[in-house]
Amino acid sequence: MNLKLDKGSILLLALIGLATILIINPTSRTFTLAVFPLILVFIGIIFLKQSGATMAVVGWLTAIALVIIYFHTAIEVALGASIYGIIKSFGITISVLGTILMIFLMKEAGALAVISSAVKRIAKTKEEQAIFIGIGFGTLVTSLGVVTPSLFPPFLMALGFGAAAAVSISVLGYNATTSFALLSIPVILPAGLFGFDPKLFAYKICLYLPVIATLISFAMLYMVGGKDSVKKGWFSAVISGLSIGIYSIVFVVIGVPILIVGVLTGGFTMILFYIFCRKRGEKTVEKMNWNDLLRALSPWIILITFALIISVPQISSFLKDIDGPAFSIYGTAVDFDVFTQIYTWIFLATFISIPIMKFNRGAIKKTTILWSKRILQPFLAYSLFFAIAYIMAWSACPLVGGTVVTKSANMAVDAKDIYNCFNMNVAVASTLAGIFGGTFIYVAAWLGLFGAVVGGSEASSNVMFYPIQKNIAGKIGLTDDQFMTMYAAHANGGGVASAITPSKINNAVVTINEKSELESVIMKKHLPITVAITIVIGLMNALFVMWNL
Repeated sequence: MNLKLDKGSILLLALIGLATILIINPTSRTFTLAVFPLILVFIGIIFLKQSGATMAVVGWLTAIALVIIYFHTAIEVALGASIYGIIKSFGITISVLGTILMIFLMKEAGALAVISSAVKRIAKTKEEQAIFIGIGFGTLVTSLGVVTPSLFPPFLMALGFGAAAAVSISVLGYNATTSFALLSIPVILPAGLFGFDPKLFAYKICLYLPVIATLISFAMLYMVGGKDSVKKGWFSAVISGLSIGIYSIVFVVIGVPILIVGVLTGGFTMILFYIFCRKRGEKTVEKMNWNDLLRALSPWIILITFALIISVPQISSFLKDIDGPAFSIYGTAVDFDVFTQIYTWIFLATFISIPIMKFNRGAIKKTTILWSKRILQPFLAYSLFFAIAYIMAWSACPLVGGTVVTKSANMAVDAKDIYNCFNMNVAVASTLAGIFGGTFIYVAAWLGLFGAVVGGSEASSNVMFYPIQKNIAGKIGLTDDQFMTMYAAHANGGGVASAITPSKINNAVVTINEKSELESVIMKKHLPITVAITIVIGLMNALFVMWNL
């Protein structure tokens, strides 16, 4: 991997930074500098065609420099936040590494060819295949914790999709149900930290999904083949999009454990899609070899079994208790929870499936060498974007007695004043609230989008911005129930962000060994789609708040 920028790129980045600092209005300087690392990342990827990994390094270094020079943050706090963010990213970064290893082994064993043949029997056209895999199967495996930007690109290319379409489907498909990813961590984690009802939060999120999932389905078709694909696959998009949304609402309302809502939603959507294809007369022509198919699917079958087992609350609690907090960083505990993290079970499922797929030593060695060459860029991209997220969250936080005080209520008066003025997240939220006032409900989802792009996941965005969204809700006079509706819009904005999250796009591109220029192409095409859907979320949020839904 080449992390070097040419002289022209370095000069352009420096000039953009200098011009921004010099010409912006002093009253908006703090806000602009708070989002400046993200601006650099987008400029680097879209216009300079740098990789997500390269720009993750640039963005991280920029964030470090800004918090120390401008945002009243001690260097040890900035570095501690970086380390904490990298460690917190392990749930995703190590899952990415495990998923890449699994998919490379499956490809070497010929499993992807067998599975792709089976998929072609169900979904005949490229449009149907994209919807079936991206929306239905994408929702299912993402809910289990498998990272589709690692899993899908080689699989989709085996089906005959081009590189750009394969990457698009991989990072678009599951976006509507990102809140239920990793066994619903984006819902459960903030609920546990801040003490609200996760079922209410999940229900509020689901209210948006019928529309969002349908829009994403149409966007995916457009990315596959433009207007022609939309015309050919519109009915499949409507069926799958509404299915995702309606099943999610039904499962939450009837009390299905939140951990497996996404799993069941994806599974039932796939079944409905299969029935739809059968009803149209698209029946299997050739007899399917079920032994070969089950052998090819063995890593996923084993993983799904593991995921369902650890989703049982009693088992999950037992596994959590096995390893306590490993250590703390400036007073903030770090708990790895290795036995409840999906990456543990991804690796275990992969190793168990090796004899089932009948590997020899040579094939394993070849795959391992390839895997070791491809993992650095995704690891850097995910981990450093998490680091940036926590640098922003800990900015302007005082270090008292070896402990970073991250809650303003626990700060001394002078420290609280500095925090309220110079914490990067507070600056972003306060500026938006000041600009929009009561109309903030139309733009609340943009904070979710912003947080997820910077942090690399909806979960980190939901945790980072809960206090800020809660504070703004109080200032504009929302009730607790209306706030939860607005917070659900925030979460959905974070889900849609997957389409333009640099770490995820970089992950997908690296998995199929494409050049970084493809990241720029995908980002440019996905950006207007993401903006349009986020605007729709804002409009829905305003209606839902007004109707007290």
